[in-house]
Amino acid sequence: MTVHAAIAEVDAGAIALAGISKSFPSANGALAVLDNINLSVRPHTIVALLGASGCGKTTLLSIIAGLVRPDRGEVSFGGRPAARFNEWRSISYMFQEDRLLPWRSTVANVEFGLEAGDMPHAERRRRALDALKLVGLDSFEDAFPHQLSGGMRSRVALARSLVTEPVTLLMDEPFSKLDAQTRAQMHAELLRIHSLKHMTIVFVTHDVEEAVILADEVVVLAPRPGRIREIVPITCARPRDPTESSAIHAIQHLRSLI
Repeated sequence: MTVHAAIAEVDAGAIALAGISKSFPSANGALAVLDNINLSVRPHTIVALLGASGCGKTTLLSIIAGLVRPDRGEVSFGGRPAARFNEWRSISYMFQEDRLLPWRSTVANVEFGLEAGDMPHAERRRRALDALKLVGLDSFEDAFPHQLSGGMRSRVALARSLVTEPVTLLMDEPFSKLDAQTRAQMHAELLRIHSLKHMTIVFVTHDVEEAVILADEVVVLAPRPGRIREIVPITCARPRDPTESSAIHAIQHLRSLI
C-alpha cells in the first residue's frame, strides 16, 4: 500500500496522545519529565508546544516522532497505534540545527531523506528539486552549505523535511537561531507551504509571538514534570500582526501561563 493509499484509508494527520508519561535516570533517581499528557491534534492544523525551558517540550515531540519511547501511554496516528503505523515516511522531523552535510550540495542534502528506500536516483533528484523550488531555492541546487546564509540553510533543512511528502511535520525550534527578520520570512514561508500542502504541523517554541503568528492552537506545558496547563486556540485571521489588538491579547494570556 502506498503512503497516499494509507492516508486515504485513515487520516494519519490526526494525532492522539493518551496518558503519556516519561522519566529519565539521574544521579538522584528517576527524573520525571512528562506526566499524563493527553492531547488530540486535528489533521491539517498547526499546533505549538510552548513552555519554559525544561518542561518537556522536545521530549514530547520526540515521543510523537517515535525517537523516544514513553514509560506509559500511547501515541496514535489517525486512530492507529504508533507501534502499528507503518507509513513512517509520511512523518518528518525538522531539528533545531539544520544538520546539513557539509560535503554534499544543496540538492544532495535534500535527497538524503529519500536514500534509505529503493527509490530510483532520477526520482529522488526530481523530488529534491521540486522541494527546493517549493522553498524558493531552486537556483541554488549546486551550492554547498558553507556558501549559504543562515536563512537559506534553514530553507534547505525545510526542503529536506518536505521531500518525503509528509502528512505530519514535526519541528523542534527550527527558526530559533535566525535573526528576527529572517525568522519572520521563514514564518511566512512555512504558512505558505502549509496552505499548499495542508500538513499537520506540531512545533516546539519558547517564543510566544512565534506561537501566536503560526499556530491554530497553543499547548502550554507547566514546568517539570511537564503537564498540560492550558490549550489556547488562536483565532486571529492570517496573516497575523503581533501588534494587532487580538494578537496582543493572545500573547499576554500565553505569557501569563508560562
